[in-house]
Amino acid sequence: MIQAQPTEPQPSTLADPNSRSTEFRAVEGGGETTSAGALLVAAYVLMWGLVLGFLLLSWRRQGRVEIRISELEKALATGGDKASPRD
Repeated sequence: MIQAQPTEPQPSTLADPNSRSTEFRAVEGGGETTSAGALLVAAYVLMWGLVLGFLLLSWRRQGRVEIRISELEKALATGGDKASPRD
């Protein structure tokens, strides 16, 4: 089995912080078709939709739970004989 010998690291212009550019330069000719603003708006719309959907489902479920609790309270008030399906 042959092992590769480690090589000395090559000096890079990226390794020297003084040689890096300190200004922003937009990429020209890239393949991006959607702007960052549009993606941000889409993300916010999606998140608000998920939150509102969750709240709607929770509200409906809470309504069903309250109805069931009131039915059980009525059954307990009348003696509980009619509420037991296992008889």
